[in-house]
Amino acid sequence: MTAPRGPRRDAQREAAARRREAAARRRERTLESSRARREAGRQRRETNRERARMAREVSLVDLVDRLLDGGVVIHGDITLAVADVDLLYVGLRALVASVETMERELGVSMSARGPALESSAL
Repeated sequence: MTAPRGPRRDAQREAAARRREAAARRRERTLESSRARREAGRQRRETNRERARMAREVSLVDLVDRLLDGGVVIHGDITLAVADVDLLYVGLRALVASVETMERELGVSMSARGPALESSAL
């Protein structure tokens, strides 16, 4: 088979050129939307980082207040061993919380109350 000649061949060339141009426009639109999405994501990340930085700026008093209000459990284990023989085991569990938190959350009455502790008795 031979390639078509004349006006038919010119029409095919023009159609192929239009398809290439349309494909190039689609690629450009895809690239532009991809760039826009990347830029929007970068701006969101920067905004989130800035928000996190501002939220992180907490004074020591606020931090201690949050710790005591929620309560913290510190748990640790130490084992002293020689030649894979455990010689000493120390377990540590400490609860750090305010008295108000202990009373509210655990229902433990920790306030010193009684007739001997009242101000009039002292």
